Amino acid sequence: MKHIINKIFVVVLVLISIITFTAINKNSNENKLNKLKTFHKVIRLIDEQYVEDVDFDFLMEGAISGMLNKLDPHSAFINKQDFQKTTEEFDGEFEGIGIEFSIIDDYITVITPIIDGPSDKAGLQSGDKIIKINGESAYQISTADVLKKLKGPKDTSVEVTIQRKDQTPFSRTLIRDKIPLKSIVSYFIMNKNVGYIKLSRFSKKTFLEFVDAYNSLEKKGMENLLLDLRDNPGGLLDQAINLLDMFISTNDTLLYTKGRIWGANESYKATFNYSDKKIPIICLINRGSASASEIISGTLQDLDRGLVVGETSFGKGSVQRQYELDDSTATRITVAKYYTPSGRSIQRPYEDGIDEYYYYNLNDNRELTDSIKNTLPIFKTKKGRKVYGGGGITPDIYYRDTTKLAQPTLELVFNSNRPLFNYSESIKANHSQYKDFDLFYENRSLNYNDFYIWLKNNEYEISSEVLIKDWEYIENRLTAELANKIFDRNLYYKTIILNDAVVKESLKYFEQARLLLLN
Repeated sequence: MKHIINKIFVVVLVLISIITFTAINKNSNENKLNKLKTFHKVIRLIDEQYVEDVDFDFLMEGAISGMLNKLDPHSAFINKQDFQKTTEEFDGEFEGIGIEFSIIDDYITVITPIIDGPSDKAGLQSGDKIIKINGESAYQISTADVLKKLKGPKDTSVEVTIQRKDQTPFSRTLIRDKIPLKSIVSYFIMNKNVGYIKLSRFSKKTFLEFVDAYNSLEKKGMENLLLDLRDNPGGLLDQAINLLDMFISTNDTLLYTKGRIWGANESYKATFNYSDKKIPIICLINRGSASASEIISGTLQDLDRGLVVGETSFGKGSVQRQYELDDSTATRITVAKYYTPSGRSIQRPYEDGIDEYYYYNLNDNRELTDSIKNTLPIFKTKKGRKVYGGGGITPDIYYRDTTKLAQPTLELVFNSNRPLFNYSESIKANHSQYKDFDLFYENRSLNYNDFYIWLKNNEYEISSEVLIKDWEYIENRLTAELANKIFDRNLYYKTIILNDAVVKESLKYFEQARLLLLN
């Protein structure tokens, strides 16, 4: 124990020496020196007086994490397990339940379920709190324990109890799987000439994946692009810049960063290329769109290169630099903020604390009203359109899916026993004659009464009234399961997207997006 204290003492002395040697403002640095002395005294008192032996590695990790949490929501201490998790997200695949999370208000809070992972299939949503794991309380759980309990070999199960806003807690059994980390979830042609691309994150191969998807759709007659960045948490900046540059045929600034240290101020410009794409673009965002996805949508908006449809984005617009502390830990420090071409900061204010920073994203009244607009800075796009600052990207056209499904419907659709999957298997033979997806989709014949009888025979509880009320949604999900079985996973997603209210709305605005290119 004493050797740990001595190591801490040496570290504190080194910090004191650095502060003393580099002193510029005497009063300021004397205050820092006194704080370090206080910190060392507390460590001594804990070691000498605390009622039990203390794990000082755990204690120091908590102290460092707490200090960084006071700065902003994105500066962080990275222990060995977290460092491995970060590497996996950008480089490969791992086995687990598939969520991006943060410990908020002492509980695991879902930031984004990874698309097509077990949590996504089970219906977990951004903002859900995991309050129990296998029946044990998850209150004040550490990140290391979260990974230990939720990650695991493929095909093993874990039960999580979810607290969703304004709902009674409910449980889901998740079957662990290999987590898909491809950036492009799906791409296809819809409505004859509209190409749809769903981007789930920005990792090392995102741009290459995007180019392949784009070229494939272009060969199939794409004349308009619907780029879906909903629930995209961001990722690698260079991939976002490369993607933007593909559509900007001028030498405009795409993005710049501002910080207080040397090397934190950078500007990223487009490079003219004769192969730059010139088709109309509509970009979809929601409250789960963050970081690199906000850079894409904000820059397309500022340069009048595309329209943005959906909800105001998350508002994560800061640059973190990672510094290794030893062979197993690192710290990530915010060194700058992102700004779109018009001068808007993407970063949402966080002065009210980390909890409020994340909870605010769940508010129903977050969208701009006239009273809120009056408090926000106004900026102009390249062609003089008015856009607003204040954090996040405000869409050109606000639209939110307000569909309300009954709780029994949600329990049915996201049941871990997968009744929709099993029912579609039982009727697959009735639809297997179709070799063309469009013919299959137009001629599908699903009857709610047949499905209701099957549910009763298999002891699933749902009333006929609820089934009728939510039949459009359930029928779409059943059709998607059939499409997956008869064709492929890409057409599973296409089936769901064809019934997506936000997508349907966005298709109305391609003429407006086309006019942006002409003016």
